[in-house]
Amino acid sequence: MWLIRGLDFTAVALSQNLATPSEELSTSFRNSYGNTLKPYHSFLVKPVMSAAMSATPYRKDFYIKLGEDPAKVEAEMNVWVAALEAILVILKAFLDRKEAKW
Repeated sequence: MWLIRGLDFTAVALSQNLATPSEELSTSFRNSYGNTLKPYHSFLVKPVMSAAMSATPYRKDFYIKLGEDPAKVEAEMNVWVAALEAILVILKAFLDRKEAKW
């Protein structure tokens, strides 16, 4: 289940960042953390994660590393994030089934 939470964290952060072009990655990941992983972390882990969010690259640096054409990068990222979200729906539905309770 922890892996799915991590993927969900990533999908929410990247989706939010793509939807808000003026937002830095650190803000998107902080917001995503608060909505996905934070409820499962202890008081010892939360400050570490907060520090990790500050270590995310600047938006302009991150997206230029993915490709030189910003429109193409954004289009491909949207496809990738949508595919990740679709996979997460399938995984969550599977794990919610009685048969998946080990």
